[in-house]
Amino acid sequence: MRIPDDVALVGFDNWDVMALACQPPLTSVDMDLEGLGRAAANLLLAAINGQPTPGRQTHPCRLVVRESTAAPGGWPARSSSR
Repeated sequence: MRIPDDVALVGFDNWDVMALACQPPLTSVDMDLEGLGRAAANLLLAAINGQPTPGRQTHPCRLVVRESTAAPGGWPARSSSR
């Protein structure tokens, strides 16, 4: 099978070392692990200081489109940086 002509391929974690070394470069979900860790640390410090935040917390992620996916209709997807 040909990527992205026959099948689109998407990875997870957006580790540049791997995503950019793939042929074609791998579209990937970037979870913003640095920001996620920072948010978790802030919630932990707040809880330690007596201000817990109950409930579910969400954190945004983004799709980094590279050449392993194609736009509908077979046109190559635009590459984004990072």
